[in-house]
Amino acid sequence: MQKQFLYANWSRLSNNGDAHIDYEFNQADPSTNPVPGCPQLPVRTRGDFLIAFDTQFGGAIIGVSAFTWNGTTFVPLSVGSQGILWNAAVNTTPSIAGLTATGINLFGELALNVSDTIGEIPCNKILFVAMKTRASTSLSAELKDRTRVKPANFTIFNPAGANASGNASAAQIQDKLLGINQTLPSATPVTCTQGVCSSQSGIGSTSNSNQVLNVAVPPPGGAVLKANVLSASSTSTVDPTTNSATDTGIAESTGVNLVGGLVTADVVRAVATAQASAFNSSFSSAGSAFKNLVVNGTPVNNVNPNATIDLPAAQFGAGSFVKLFEEIGSSSQPPSGQLSGGTYAADLTVNMIRVHITNLAVTGDAVDVVVSHAQAHADFPQPAGCPSLVGTVSGNATIVNEHTNPSELPVVVGFVSIPPQGGHDHQDLDQLSTSLVSGGTSVSDSAGTILTSSSNSSSFAKAQNVCVLPVNGLCTAFASAIISQANSSSGGGISSSDAQGTSLLGLSVGGMSVVDNPPPNTTILVPGIGSVTLNEQTCDGGGVPRCSGTTSSGIRVRAIHVIVDNPNALGVPQGADVIVGEAHADSSHP
Repeated sequence: MQKQFLYANWSRLSNNGDAHIDYEFNQADPSTNPVPGCPQLPVRTRGDFLIAFDTQFGGAIIGVSAFTWNGTTFVPLSVGSQGILWNAAVNTTPSIAGLTATGINLFGELALNVSDTIGEIPCNKILFVAMKTRASTSLSAELKDRTRVKPANFTIFNPAGANASGNASAAQIQDKLLGINQTLPSATPVTCTQGVCSSQSGIGSTSNSNQVLNVAVPPPGGAVLKANVLSASSTSTVDPTTNSATDTGIAESTGVNLVGGLVTADVVRAVATAQASAFNSSFSSAGSAFKNLVVNGTPVNNVNPNATIDLPAAQFGAGSFVKLFEEIGSSSQPPSGQLSGGTYAADLTVNMIRVHITNLAVTGDAVDVVVSHAQAHADFPQPAGCPSLVGTVSGNATIVNEHTNPSELPVVVGFVSIPPQGGHDHQDLDQLSTSLVSGGTSVSDSAGTILTSSSNSSSFAKAQNVCVLPVNGLCTAFASAIISQANSSSGGGISSSDAQGTSLLGLSVGGMSVVDNPPPNTTILVPGIGSVTLNEQTCDGGGVPRCSGTTSSGIRVRAIHVIVDNPNALGVPQGADVIVGEAHADSSHP
């Protein structure tokens, strides 16, 4: 069984008699909970402890004692006999390396079995410690000197065993007929096989970048790929301050033209970030984006992760496709109950455009092109004695979910989500455009974290100038600005979820104005259409907010929800369901 031990030492410039030293460990932070009239010291709280080091007869007798604060005074704890649960010594040789003075009894040290005396200190528990000297062996003896309070963590982290690595490339081109197999920008460093690479093992940071201008593949016309700028960077960091490993790969391509105009875009940007700490791991593609993307002649304004557009077989060959915002991510942690030797790890690969052509008309060429690729990995060792975190989170946000035909999949715009271990996902859209919804800029975001004592998640969907189901020049539902926000937190035997941050402004339904920020679940019947529900809020498992539980809870918030259940001038099928601005968040923690 693993045990916690405390080691402490002291030194002084002159031997002015016996040493009487206290090491006091407080749970309260003096910066937020100071002693009245003495802001440098924290308020004592039940469970604080003190370790005393006393010498007698010039160090011939050494005693180590432990005490705990019961809310009123320090009471002694059993520490057994020297050599069993504790040991201590002072220097008996006048000269010791590292001391600025010469003489005996100028240096002392102690070791204490914390687990069997004070009790196990939880993983990642921050205590605030100060050292002071007394005039005699009594705890209440006259105070002589005191050091400044400093934070201390009993958990031993191992950033030296952490790793971060990744790569990025702006373009990868394979052309079977022309014999092209090329990655751009060129290898940086030269040993990299995926464009630009970085790698960091142990404490430190490594970063590389490269770019190439005015690209045409093959030259001079660029029948497969043309681009103004192809740039890529990769940064790997292991930080001992935050005890985390992080890798971020970024690839950006501008003025992109693929396969003679099959795919064009002003900007294609891929971002892949993986992070691992001593207690968690996560990944994020936040920052990835397209600008003015066109595929096979059709503008594509709304791109969800892993969207696939099939290409006509007669022109491009059977099985040909364009895949957009390809995202492959995973995170892992030690199995439940494992106390040492495990690893927290995260991986993410982002390919913003993948073109796969099996048999190009006329030439019969087979072509594969990837534009804006980023890959990231991070891992961090499990601290000894610390089990994996037991909480979970989930979250997602969607700008539009439009389901007009039960036999077909819904049209989903701006979808983001996070895995159960937490993380961050984000999308920005310049405009909204589906068969039944139009609007301006929009943002969707979801983030979650799992800590030792709590789990938290939050998601939001924002959009401007939203028009749903226009009929004869009027929007069935209109909003100048919407924010749907869902928040969830669990820990300490309490779980709650709410919609704080939700806002609906400039509303109208069927051409009639509606008050800003209507109450939750406001439903308005619209003749010839069906119903419009504004500020729809539901708790996971049923019920209305506020959503609560002992170990878990969740909430779903929808800004505008239109249900078509009447014959209508638009010819929209009865049963059609349109949701604009949806956010969901939930959390659990024992």
